[in-house]
Amino acid sequence: LGSKMEDLAVPSFGKEIRDSWFFLDKEVAFTNHGSYGTIPRPIREAHAAMLDELESNPDRWYRWTFPPLYLKACRAVAGFVGAPAGEVVLVDNATTAVNTVMRSLKLGPGDGVMITSLTYGACRNTAAAVCKEKGAELYVMDIKPPVTSKESFVEMYQRYLDDHPGIRLALVDHITSPSAVLMPVKEITAVCHSKGVRVMIDGAHSPGQLELRLSDIGADYFTGNFHKWMFCPRGCALLHVREELHDEVYPLVVSHTHLKGFQERFAFTGTKDCTPHCMAPACIQFFNKIGGLPAVSSYNSSLLSWATDLLCQKWGVEPLPIPPDVQSPFLSVIGAPDGLCPPTYEGKEALQILLYQKYKVQTVFDIVAGKSWCRICAQVYNTQEDYIRLADAVADLVKNASQSN
Repeated sequence: LGSKMEDLAVPSFGKEIRDSWFFLDKEVAFTNHGSYGTIPRPIREAHAAMLDELESNPDRWYRWTFPPLYLKACRAVAGFVGAPAGEVVLVDNATTAVNTVMRSLKLGPGDGVMITSLTYGACRNTAAAVCKEKGAELYVMDIKPPVTSKESFVEMYQRYLDDHPGIRLALVDHITSPSAVLMPVKEITAVCHSKGVRVMIDGAHSPGQLELRLSDIGADYFTGNFHKWMFCPRGCALLHVREELHDEVYPLVVSHTHLKGFQERFAFTGTKDCTPHCMAPACIQFFNKIGGLPAVSSYNSSLLSWATDLLCQKWGVEPLPIPPDVQSPFLSVIGAPDGLCPPTYEGKEALQILLYQKYKVQTVFDIVAGKSWCRICAQVYNTQEDYIRLADAVADLVKNASQSN
């Protein structure tokens, strides 16, 4: 964005910034930012300018413009997440990063990969597929609410690893997707390393929601999306790999730069739209311009707390029983009213479609420990009105169901 960023007058969070900078349908209440994110006007305009430059001379752009832009983006992202500049590459999304690492591992019979019952579905499938292909064992540690403390998670890992000595890699969600639990990844990493187990952290929701210092966390691998909470065009995600492991990790697609250095071999894996990766520095600049994590967190966390209380009171339910110190800052999980929808994939999908089609409310329901829950998100364009509409829509469905019965 360069000098244009200095001239930006940042609208107030809430309705003003939504109306001024976001392209969201004005008739819809959006309470599910976390799934796909959205792009504000200044980022979209900068991205369009980059695409215009690309199309003005594709040969020049791919051959000479893109390589230094990619390396610059890697360095900018590394600085933002507290990692050494040469240890970060950019890929399309966190699922790609998890696949990249798991398929690079030398696994065989007697080796194990550990996930949990809260692991993101796509990554659970990845772990299962890789273990099946390589003859390794998949271990799934069951985590059920209520959870009494942050330390209890660490103790679960300690006991599970003691009971399953063949585990080679633990895939740990930083913020669990369906249940919005903030896992104590630094402490879990230390436990895993004490057992000789490598750690990959799936931080799909972490950049833009948490202050990150990857060198301090100490995991072997870390991934996080930039198109969720950092306002980046889709898809853009970081993959951090400790330097001593670079020779083991290669892109999923073998292309021209496959035998070059770590960052170079990830830069070009065939002709595609690489501009989202190159937009990462502008998104960091934009994020800092609107106040950075202190301002964004202050607004989002306060709104999320208010919304959680409102939904619980309106629906007569409770939030997911987890301690405050493992609560995700910008996501919250609230119990679904009894009888609203069956705890099945088909049930929750039907409910989400009904809420959108009848009430113009975009939200997400999921299943945790065999029960239906509503996961809400808060972002700088949200207002109290969004959650009031969600609360009223679900209450109306419950009322209508009761009258029908």
